[in-house]
Amino acid sequence: MSDLAPTAPVGLGAWMRLLRISNAPTVITGSLVGAAIGGSTMPGSTIAVLPMTLVAAGTMLLYMGGMVMNDYFDQPIDRRERPSRPIVSGQIRESSALLLAMMLIAAAVLLLAAASSNAIPWMLLLVSCVTGYNLLHRSAIAGPALMACCRALVPTIAAIACSNNQQPDWNLLGFFALPLGVYTLGISIAARNEVAAVPVHDHDMHLSVAASMVAVAAVLPFGAVACRLLPALGVMQSAFYAAAMLGAAWLLFRGLGNMTLPGGVPRGVMRWIAGIACIDTASLVMLGRGELAAIAAIACIATLLLQRRVLGS
Repeated sequence: MSDLAPTAPVGLGAWMRLLRISNAPTVITGSLVGAAIGGSTMPGSTIAVLPMTLVAAGTMLLYMGGMVMNDYFDQPIDRRERPSRPIVSGQIRESSALLLAMMLIAAAVLLLAAASSNAIPWMLLLVSCVTGYNLLHRSAIAGPALMACCRALVPTIAAIACSNNQQPDWNLLGFFALPLGVYTLGISIAARNEVAAVPVHDHDMHLSVAASMVAVAAVLPFGAVACRLLPALGVMQSAFYAAAMLGAAWLLFRGLGNMTLPGGVPRGVMRWIAGIACIDTASLVMLGRGELAAIAAIACIATLLLQRRVLGS
């Protein structure tokens, strides 16, 4: 994904832009949803905190390592289209970026392997998807599809690591992991217009498809209640769920409005990325995990605040 002119000072700001640090909290919220699915959804039940923490930390490090790798492989294109990016602008050495990416990915692999031996094949699949995305993300089909797989695998790994006998409820997991992949696919489609200098019209076919996918994916997890895989929401649950979904809807429409402005696609994409944490908050409310929903809500706010300083797209 591309970037606009730097909004943080050279130095620490350049490293933060390279890591796409502003989007990292949304990876954590995905891990929390997976952990909630892996653990019992019965009131008062506990979740295995150590595996959940290891998966959250590991997937976040893998995300940041993948973003650094993205800039490393994108150098020929960035020199033409995004000369302000940290590597091609000379703010960060190419060798330093490569070393950082390798260290982050290695640390992520160790943490995820420690979280669950049964999740190792899924972790290797995630690493493969991250690598494949960085090599093929310019492809109109392979790039978005691989990014969607990356996002969907985060709650999958967490659910395996935190479930009894490391065998989660796959039907329940499908209602949360697959929509996350569809949502990410919509973001990736919209992001293909990031470097356009002219405004993207709201009736543009790609943008219309992307917005439709994001909107539909946002409400698909509620199908778990409709299919009676989860109990009906109580009054307080319904209120918190509605509040989180209203926040997601606001980010969706705000992002869509940004994308129709000249050079506004990157900021619109960031709004949609922040919406992931909002939807994860709603999902955790639905799963009866108020304590994790509170963490996810804080992560959403942190994402929006960080995006004001560090553009994550």
